[in-house]
Amino acid sequence: MSQDAAESFVPHAATDRRVRAALAARTVQQLFGRRLFGIPGTWIGSVAFPHPTQFSNAWHYWWQAHLLDALVDAAHRQEETGQDSEATRKRAHQLLRAVTLRSGGRVVFNNYYDDMSWLMLALGQLRDLEESVGGDTKRVTTAGARLLKDIRAAHTTDLDGGMFWTRERKYKNTATTGPAALIACRTSAPQESANLLTWLREKLWDPEKCVFHDGLNIITTDDGKPGTKLEKAVYSYNSGPALGAAVELAEGSEGEEGAEWAAFGAEIVAGADREFGRDAGDRRVLRTHGSGDAGLFTGILARYLAEAAESPALDENTRRTARRLVLDTADALWEGRREFDPQLDFNDPQARPDPERMQVIFSPDPLKHANEAQPAGKTVELGTQIQAWTTLEAAARLDPIV
Repeated sequence: MSQDAAESFVPHAATDRRVRAALAARTVQQLFGRRLFGIPGTWIGSVAFPHPTQFSNAWHYWWQAHLLDALVDAAHRQEETGQDSEATRKRAHQLLRAVTLRSGGRVVFNNYYDDMSWLMLALGQLRDLEESVGGDTKRVTTAGARLLKDIRAAHTTDLDGGMFWTRERKYKNTATTGPAALIACRTSAPQESANLLTWLREKLWDPEKCVFHDGLNIITTDDGKPGTKLEKAVYSYNSGPALGAAVELAEGSEGEEGAEWAAFGAEIVAGADREFGRDAGDRRVLRTHGSGDAGLFTGILARYLAEAAESPALDENTRRTARRLVLDTADALWEGRREFDPQLDFNDPQARPDPERMQVIFSPDPLKHANEAQPAGKTVELGTQIQAWTTLEAAARLDPIV
């Protein structure tokens, strides 16, 4: 379907990124959402569309955390545009209940501290939203407190600081330490946040590329002594929450300390542009990392780039770079979409959707159209669609199209 023809199905999508985000929100919820095991009062995202069976072993706790974050984004957008966010907020609470039940009745059941940290960040956002509208925060606050206790237990003096990745305590990494630093900022522990971010900068920061290596393994050397092995892999999402923490520390500090964190935030943005940015015509588009867990990575970076783009603590050039990466990536994802009507044959690329039912499938790669990267008949993963939704919400918060 041509771009011109596709636009006719979405009034105002050519002039308002909020309309695009709203369509992404509707699509993900309608295509993937369902009750957990049919239990009333629950709602959860199926890991794929078409759905696997209810009793499939497939379970991605941290995908649900980012689904919750995206729901909160959507509710914020609704509030800011004068819409009623009650149904979206209710769904977020139903998702929290489903995650808790699916984890065996304990919100901290998961083995991975980074997974729990993502959920903690999402719950903090949900709590703040509910407080702003006079909603109920009791269950959210209780769940957050339980998570925070476990997360803080992973911050030890082993390897001079940083966060363990799992309960096995054999690996400290950026994926856990970055979110934990941001959590500390948001739970009135700025010194803990600064300590975690300093550890990241000393242990895992690549000063030439201005990105973070993945982590440090605790090993036994050939002579039987304890040692470490650096995992040099670089992923877009590792820059995201570390950027968020640097920005919030800069905003909350004064004098030289604030300037230092602002400078570090600017370095992270510059590194994200150099390492993950790709030229696509007159656009600068973030690259992605494929499918599976990696299918969510770049959406996380986009979230925190949008925060950087709005931060008065950062210099104008840094804000402009962050803004461009978010907007250009969101626009590329939108233009590469494939439209889909759930009442038509999912395997028929020629099927034309009804405007009132229209859904949108987004490419896992903003540099490729969905017809190529996510063709009709191929299973669609929840993670890649949350990535696109998150990026579109990030763009919507920056501005409508001008």
